[in-house]
Amino acid sequence: MLKKITVITLALALSACANTDEIDANIASLTNKVDALSTQVSELEAQQKSTAAAATAAKEAAEQAVSDAKSANERIDNVVASFKK
Repeated sequence: MLKKITVITLALALSACANTDEIDANIASLTNKVDALSTQVSELEAQQKSTAAAATAAKEAAEQAVSDAKSANERIDNVVASFKK
């Protein structure tokens, strides 16, 4: 029984060592995929920063428009009040 286990273990060890080319190919493939994903993450971060800057600019423009509208309404109210007097 011990001889069979030893022979099977030896056979498995030898067959595992013979398959390193496939393992190396898989590692290289995974490395390429990780590099591609890292590039995509970097691109998405840049897009997110750009989108955040555009959103901030749009918010500032909207606040300025509200302020300008209030000022215009006050001027109109003053003109209307001066005609009534």
